[in-house]
Amino acid sequence: MKPIRLYAAASLLVLFANPLIAADSGGLEGALRQVVEDNLAAYNSEDASRALASVHTKSPAYAAMQEALPKQFAAMDARTQLERFTYIGHDDEFALARVQYRTVGGTAAPFMNNLLDTITVFHQEDGTWKYWDNYILGARVVQ
Repeated sequence: MKPIRLYAAASLLVLFANPLIAADSGGLEGALRQVVEDNLAAYNSEDASRALASVHTKSPAYAAMQEALPKQFAAMDARTQLERFTYIGHDDEFALARVQYRTVGGTAAPFMNNLLDTITVFHQEDGTWKYWDNYILGARVVQ
């Protein structure tokens, strides 16, 4: 495991262990959930620029997503829906949520309908919460 991933995992354990940090503060949970819902709406309508608008431009994944989204839209016709959103907590810079997505209907091989379970990290850019990164906890094939 890379040292950064190990540090991130250790940080998550600290958040899970401290219920005071996990208390919702001023509607943050709703704002983060809205980021996810807006991103999924853009993804499902195959609007790459709108989907990228919900991703922090300095995110480690931004450039890869910018390149991958148009290719995904051209190669398959999948739809993704939010299955579960659980706010975890925040500090002075980042916020975390456990997010589960169900993606179905993809036509490109070797795509399979799946349920993806993640810890998603959010970070503000110009006062707006956006995706920063996510860590996959698990994935399974579904019908």
